[in-house]
Amino acid sequence: MKKNACETSTAQAVPSENREILLTLLRDSLRAAAEQMLAEEVSVLCGASYQPEPAAEYRRAGSERGVCHTEGRREAIQRPRVRRRGPDGAEREHVLASYAVMRRPSNNAAAVVKTLAGGMSTRSQAWASEGVMSKSAASRHWIEATAAKIAELRERDLRQSVFFGLMLDGVALGAGAVVVVALGLTESGEKCVLDFEPGASENAAVTTALVSRLQARGFGPPPGSKLLAVLDGSAPLHAAVLAAWPDALIQRCLVHKERNLYGYLRQGDHSEAARLWRRLRRAEGQVAGEEAFAQLRDFIAARNAAALASLDEAGDELVTVHRLNVPATLNLSLLSTNAIENVMRNYRSQTDKVTRWQPATNQISRWSATALLHVEAGFHKIRGYADLPKLLAALAGRKSNSGSGGASPLHTSPSLLTLAQSSNP
Repeated sequence: MKKNACETSTAQAVPSENREILLTLLRDSLRAAAEQMLAEEVSVLCGASYQPEPAAEYRRAGSERGVCHTEGRREAIQRPRVRRRGPDGAEREHVLASYAVMRRPSNNAAAVVKTLAGGMSTRSQAWASEGVMSKSAASRHWIEATAAKIAELRERDLRQSVFFGLMLDGVALGAGAVVVVALGLTESGEKCVLDFEPGASENAAVTTALVSRLQARGFGPPPGSKLLAVLDGSAPLHAAVLAAWPDALIQRCLVHKERNLYGYLRQGDHSEAARLWRRLRRAEGQVAGEEAFAQLRDFIAARNAAALASLDEAGDELVTVHRLNVPATLNLSLLSTNAIENVMRNYRSQTDKVTRWQPATNQISRWSATALLHVEAGFHKIRGYADLPKLLAALAGRKSNSGSGGASPLHTSPSLLTLAQSSNP
């Protein structure tokens, strides 16, 4: 299309026609670039046009229609033909290297993966690509691309970041399929998906394999510092963390424990229990935290023995962060597993179109790696990250300047159960 004709058409066209003109120009540009690349390769092989050498190995042999695959489309181009004389003197068709690349349907793999990740099914690929990509071809491209995501996630060098915290949790995919995910917290407040491990359940074998691989990849707290692990009530997760880092500090998720206790209490007690849990979550420092916990325990003890046993089972681990005497601005991020729960919610939204998981293949790992890397791209820093230096100092055993007072080292403080029993004989 001539330039002046294009300008006139654009000025007089309605928006929908302008779009068609733009697409036509883009396709013409792509076609021209492809044909120019082919012409340059022919010139290198055959020399200048209209000046053939009789004894040359390559010679021009006209042209014919060809195709170029790119960006999920198939464009028609005019491709030059070249013939090559062999040692026996016979000529045979020579396929240009640049054309061999252009005609590969795999050039559309990136576009296919992008649309599939956005929610389009493989069955819709033939329609979306105007017949260029079949369902089976789209599936092959997706498998290849997602398999590469496993290596991309697991081959990252974790020694490049300084971590202070770890969150572990599992997400159930269906009957007999669970994925345990590890989320790391850095000294600057960044969140990072560390790794994952699929299995039949959130059992010791799965959690131990995941934690062992994290150690092998260099994950851990700085020398001389303790690791802060925020976990729910899963015994295998708890055991795996302490087996790898025996001096790790475990903070039990207050949200999980609160929800669990509501099942023991009558409906009329829920309001007061919620108020006491709210006070515990907002308390700053060891003194305020233990006082809030003591009031909560007294309230539970007067109402339900099973609820009290459940609360005492968690015990000291419910106020681990409080005992570090750090600002309450960090409570929102570190007193619960909400950060990794959000990861799981977004993970489900990326994988919910899978209706049948196949543990016998690497399907779970491929989808998990792809989904987790996608979710990680939208991460923000944890709430209260500006106060992390005070937490890092406490984990390293140095005196905190938060002004909360109280003993910083967690292991030197008496247990909450002991305090409660001494105050309520």
